[in-house]
Amino acid sequence: MKTSDLERELGLSKHTIRYYEKEGFITPQRDDNGYRNYSDEDLQVLKLIKFLRGLNISIDDVKAIVNGHLDFHECLRVNQIHLDHQIENMKEIKKTIDNYHDKDLPLIPALQDIEETSHHWKLGIQKTTNTVSLGRKLTKAWAKRQIIYEVLDSLFLTGTVMIWLRLVIEQSWIWWTLFALMFITLTIVSIGVANRATGPSMMLDNSLDQSVEFLRDGIRYYEFKGMMDNLKYFFAVLVGKDEKIMHYYRYEDIEKVNVYANRKYMNVMGASPIAYEVYVPDFEFFFKDGTRFYFFWPMILDDDARYIATILEAKVAHINDKNHVLYAMKHGINLTDYMIKQS
Repeated sequence: MKTSDLERELGLSKHTIRYYEKEGFITPQRDDNGYRNYSDEDLQVLKLIKFLRGLNISIDDVKAIVNGHLDFHECLRVNQIHLDHQIENMKEIKKTIDNYHDKDLPLIPALQDIEETSHHWKLGIQKTTNTVSLGRKLTKAWAKRQIIYEVLDSLFLTGTVMIWLRLVIEQSWIWWTLFALMFITLTIVSIGVANRATGPSMMLDNSLDQSVEFLRDGIRYYEFKGMMDNLKYFFAVLVGKDEKIMHYYRYEDIEKVNVYANRKYMNVMGASPIAYEVYVPDFEFFFKDGTRFYFFWPMILDDDARYIATILEAKVAHINDKNHVLYAMKHGINLTDYMIKQS
């Protein structure tokens, strides 16, 4: 059997066959012209080598097995242990790769040390994106759901009012015109303020419409500046043009960040006259072009607090944090507990 025949039979390259010959696995005969001539025994040995190498067995162990110096099953047992360790290592590597890719994280080695503990929040306050963020970014799915809610609410309120007006408006066309105008107006106004406050005592007051995403090269944020601005943003999200409304700054363009721990007094949706003390974080971003963005009391879900603190400390040169809010965030410490303990 010629070398070319062996290549076709085994799917091995000429270089590989020569290597196994050099290692002493096979000793082909030569014909009168000096060409190698492989026997059936050489073929079977090479098949065995290919099989063993396919099991990730080292060339030294393959040689020992072929020569009868190592038991095949004992070799498998040892390799199985090594392979299990490799699989676990590969799982950790894949987890890190997925984490950096899905969250679009910057290259900061310390981020891989963050132990993630996802929480199952009640409906309405889950994270909306994979990215690390202050607040919750408005997404197309969320915007579509919000339209349904606002249309139904506006329809109910309009219908309730117009039923009473039916008693004093005799002409149908006037009634239907008023119905349509009221319904459209309520829907537009509701969407314009849809992501605003849910109540004076809730931490959602100023976070559902604003968000700051911490990405690989910089931050992207949306700042609420009024109903019309929010309408533009809302419909931009629906058509996939939200990045044109949002602001983007590279980390090197951030001049400084001020972090505050503000004391608040809260009750539960006004149900109790007794208020309790809490400390909440505020973030103030200053950019080198003179722009300033103050984020009052943003919602921070899951492990984003640890990521945000680590990214800010690594990427922003000047941080004013006299209350050590970032320390509490980075170590998963409840800010209220931390501030009370420090006082």
